[in-house]
Amino acid sequence: MKKVNWTLAMLFAATSLMTAPLALAQQTTLGTFNLPMEARFGGKILQPGEYTVARIDRMDALRIKGDGGTAIILASSIAPQPDSEHSRLTLASVNGGFALKGFESGVLGLKFNFATPKPVNKEWDRASVAQPSSVDIALK
Repeated sequence: MKKVNWTLAMLFAATSLMTAPLALAQQTTLGTFNLPMEARFGGKILQPGEYTVARIDRMDALRIKGDGGTAIILASSIAPQPDSEHSRLTLASVNGGFALKGFESGVLGLKFNFATPKPVNKEWDRASVAQPSSVDIALK
């Protein structure tokens, strides 16, 4: 019985240590946008609607939150973007849908790049010429 209690206590402590940094992290709101179509943000598919973008401080991550859901996405790279005064999201056309490819923040002067899913069928992807290859969405 003592071994079970000790194991549960250690499991609780480990879980607390792993989730504490995210819970304590501050967020900097960067703007809002209207998502006109369903799109993949990391591992989450968000529905059309109004969303807020925030940067999770001390992490290379963005938090997208709105009525259609919440996604936290870790950037694959970040680069300076000093010439831009405006913020925008770039969605790439992949596998018949859209996925977050980049975010330019005029407020921070940074460009966040995100990994997109690999095309499953390149011929099918080329055949969908009616769909644009990417969509830019300006933030308010």
